[in-house]
Amino acid sequence: MAIDIFCYTKLDVSFLDEKINLIKLKYNNVFDSSYLMYKANSILNRQELALLKSKVEQYHKETKLLIAEEFGLGNARSYFMISVNDKTFSKCSTSGVADILRKELGSENIIVLHNGDVLI
Repeated sequence: MAIDIFCYTKLDVSFLDEKINLIKLKYNNVFDSSYLMYKANSILNRQELALLKSKVEQYHKETKLLIAEEFGLGNARSYFMISVNDKTFSKCSTSGVADILRKELGSENIIVLHNGDVLI
């Protein structure tokens, strides 16, 4: 069974991608193979969502905003995913990864969800 960590942030995508790269370098013993961290994607605000022509695309993109808001993160601008590659958690637990992310990105800027639905 797959284990994924979904992260929603208040940071702009370009800045977040820079931070992700720095985190990967700083904690390469964790993110070299045990956890695979992916590039950030943007979250649209309500005004940007209203401009989308496709209702399917609007629904898909709005879901990201609603998840962030549901878990208490207002003004979400981006999200990214981490896949757990080493399920023995030999290098770091998922809560340990969440602690690293909150430390590096600022706890006020991020929420971390286990499989997209449980706050870590």
